[in-house]
Amino acid sequence: MSCTRAMWQKMMLPVFLGQRVPPETLANTLAELDRCLQLLEDKFLKDQEFLAGPHISVADLVAVTELMHPVSAGCDIFKSRPKLAAWRWRVEAAVGEGLFREAHAVIMKAKDLPPADAAVKERLKPLVQLFL
Repeated sequence: MSCTRAMWQKMMLPVFLGQRVPPETLANTLAELDRCLQLLEDKFLKDQEFLAGPHISVADLVAVTELMHPVSAGCDIFKSRPKLAAWRWRVEAAVGEGLFREAHAVIMKAKDLPPADAAVKERLKPLVQLFL
């Protein structure tokens, strides 16, 4: 959840919905995300190539998809995590660069959305509290 929450707090709420996110809320979310990334490295990647062993699995595909959410919002979660970055590149290589980019194209373009109109903001109002 911290991946999706980071994307919403850094990008979707302030840019798309014009909703202010308290700095301490975002800081807490980013700290939670960091703890989750550390857990991913320490407990799942350990000393193996992929999350469930020596070969790519659905676990890797689901995890990398989640991690692309904060990346789309400008969080460089791989920069200070060489083990995680190497895993991400292995996943991309296993899937193929073209398919990897195609699979994440929509989420990576989210930052280019124009601000929502009043009707969309009203419909999404119940979601705002989920991400704050």
